[in-house]
Amino acid sequence: MLSSVLVIGLGLMGSNLALKLRTEGVRVYGEDISEEAYLSAVSSGAVEDSSYSEVDLVVLAMPINEIIDYLENPKDIKAKGLIDLGGTKKEICKIMNNFNIPSVGGHPLCGVADNSNFVENINLYSNSTFILSETSSTNDEVKNLSLEMVKLLGANPIWLDPTTHDEIIAITSHIPHLISTALIGAAMRSYGLEEIMEFTSGGFDGATRLSRTNPDMIWGMLETNSESIGDFGQKFLQELSNIFSMGGENELHKYIEDTVEWRRELADKFGERPLE
Repeated sequence: MLSSVLVIGLGLMGSNLALKLRTEGVRVYGEDISEEAYLSAVSSGAVEDSSYSEVDLVVLAMPINEIIDYLENPKDIKAKGLIDLGGTKKEICKIMNNFNIPSVGGHPLCGVADNSNFVENINLYSNSTFILSETSSTNDEVKNLSLEMVKLLGANPIWLDPTTHDEIIAITSHIPHLISTALIGAAMRSYGLEEIMEFTSGGFDGATRLSRTNPDMIWGMLETNSESIGDFGQKFLQELSNIFSMGGENELHKYIEDTVEWRRELADKFGERPLE
């Protein structure tokens, strides 16, 4: 049974995870390199302002590169298991294979566009997909603790190997981040902010909202998943080139019809997420 958790990293993801677990009766402790973030988490009731000697589960809720740095330079913490919330899994799980605490790779698919500041949302994880990846250090106890945590958060656990995770997430998350960033970059170099802001509509806002993500998180994605991003990135660029070279109006119209139908089927099956 999950009775105590240590959350390392008390930003948007870590603090809201802590808040939810506390409402479920779990004792939650916290750490952050920022004293301001720690005090904010204590004052909001996300974590207890008390010491601990041992916990059931450690949750690493930092940017990817900070997770890797922690795993390579671990602190002396007594725990039955450890899980991370990083957006890539291959590099992280490779280190976890030989980690001194039984570990599971984790990735909740519930991020928001602007994650630079903590906004209280106790239901942040509700009904989201929470990917879990086994490592060589994984045992039954940490698997059960991780599954219990995910269910207490109201999320839906899915087990996926680290390589497949990174290949799929490159398509569904990392490439979209790059497209969003590139569109902003092209606009910046062509127009001033005041010039373009007056004419910005829902299309530009929807297509570029991911570029508001914490730069450290975006960099961590690129640095630890460059192979999968590069492979699919080439396919995307070829697809874009094909669109520009389509032979006539009928061919382009049919292409657009097919993509619209596919996207609407996706929305019909899984629902449409709000832009905010």
